[in-house]
Amino acid sequence: MLTHLTLINFALADHLALDIPPGFNVLTGETGAGKSLLLDALSACLGERTDSNLVRFGSDKADVTAIFSYHANSPEAHWLNQRELTDDSGEIHLRRVIFTTGRSKAWINGRPSNLTELRELGRIIVQLYSQHSQQQLLEPPYPRQWLDRYSNFNTTAQQVRHAHQEWQKNIRLHTEAVNAQATRAQRIQLLELQLEEIEQISQYNYVEIEQEFDRLSHHETIMQDCSYSLNVLDEDEQNITQELANILRKLETHAGRSEQLTEIYSSLLNAQSELSDATSNLRQFIDRQSFDPERMEQLNQELEVFHRLSRKYRIPPEELILQNNIWQKELEELQQLEDPESLALQVNESYQTFINTANQLDKMRKDAAKPLAKQLTEQVKSLALPEALFEFKFDALEHPTAEGLSTIQLLFTANKGIPPQPLAKIASGGELSRIALVMQVMNAEKTEAEMIVFDEIDVGISGGTAEIVGRLLSGLAKHVQVLCITHQAQVAAQSDHHLLVQKQQTDPASSRIFPLTEEQRIQEIARMTGGIEINQTTLEHAKQLRELKFQMK
Repeated sequence: MLTHLTLINFALADHLALDIPPGFNVLTGETGAGKSLLLDALSACLGERTDSNLVRFGSDKADVTAIFSYHANSPEAHWLNQRELTDDSGEIHLRRVIFTTGRSKAWINGRPSNLTELRELGRIIVQLYSQHSQQQLLEPPYPRQWLDRYSNFNTTAQQVRHAHQEWQKNIRLHTEAVNAQATRAQRIQLLELQLEEIEQISQYNYVEIEQEFDRLSHHETIMQDCSYSLNVLDEDEQNITQELANILRKLETHAGRSEQLTEIYSSLLNAQSELSDATSNLRQFIDRQSFDPERMEQLNQELEVFHRLSRKYRIPPEELILQNNIWQKELEELQQLEDPESLALQVNESYQTFINTANQLDKMRKDAAKPLAKQLTEQVKSLALPEALFEFKFDALEHPTAEGLSTIQLLFTANKGIPPQPLAKIASGGELSRIALVMQVMNAEKTEAEMIVFDEIDVGISGGTAEIVGRLLSGLAKHVQVLCITHQAQVAAQSDHHLLVQKQQTDPASSRIFPLTEEQRIQEIARMTGGIEINQTTLEHAKQLRELKFQMK
């Protein structure tokens, strides 16, 4: 449930902090006052698209924060726990900063987030319906989607889609196996020959062999240079080791007389240690070396095999072993590839699974369609459509799809004696808006979201019909928090809480939103019914509308 909203330099709001109570909230105001301000801010916090126009003129950024409360076992709690985003407050803090450059930043409970996460969480905690939602009714998938959502068939529908996907995957695998069958044996034979050739060098390391061969090829030169180096370092009459020792003895006498000489002495002392270790290692190296002509010939033969295969397969010799592993993996995959006959059985089995699941869903939909159409009819009749009648029409598909075995149409008639026809063909704009409203309210009754926003969905209705809409929303607010932006006084009168948006002629212009007292509500409802001139008659009418709210309790 939304508990608080803060807007800083957002559109017409310079700094606006607003508490949103539970129940049925309405937001009203004159045209152009900025009623969309609150909705745009909420949408920004829920990860919807924004642009730099939402940054208040003269500012470099807009900052919006929405705070929601939630229950411990709710879907949003599970979502937060999965991502380790819960905090000690037991609330959800959503923040969005929008810059004049068009880019934005977002946070969930203080942790930087991306818009995908915001939208994902937003769809869990808030359901939004706008005046344009009625256009969904004209889209072919909508009747099926609405029927599944209201009747809680989404899990079964997902199982059908998964079964269809598995069936299609098996068809593809079978087709690929049939096409590959002709070349499979030939490719296996070629790979086996290649692997057999590479096998003779598979236990060798080309780099190590090359290094050892190079060392044996230069054995005589290496030994001469190493012997010379050892003599100069330690074995000649005037060798480096002895001379360095003499230098150290002379400098040791004066090291304490100068800080710089002390550093030089220490460096030379370290060099003596390093030189001693190097000399010892060089002597050991010389002692261990021996020339083995047979080993050199063996290495030469191994290198010749590497170079011959490298030329044959046009692969650097050091990469032959890696290529051997790639060929081995390909061979294993080809050998494990199932034959077309076994894959054909899998196609049949997965098709049968899909058809069985789809038949089950089709029956569930047909069983639920009649009572749901009756319920929709009764709800719509109260909105000045006394002869309304709805039916679901099922037409079997020639080729089943991931969505099931039938197309589903919603048929409608508003006139007695005239058979129902497809909704998109015969419903007027006013009828569509009322039907959409009822279907959205029915959907909202089934949602797990704890807040539902209706953005001017009552456009096109008035009088007693608007009053009934207000009652519908008031009844819905007993289960979830409802926020409704409306122009209808009858709807506003049925609310539990009334928010007013007013434009102020500051420089630059700004808007403010604030809750109304009961007396202020009467004034605002009177303005909505009577226009700018508010007289005693409009005030009395406004009071009567409010009294209807209390009489309904």
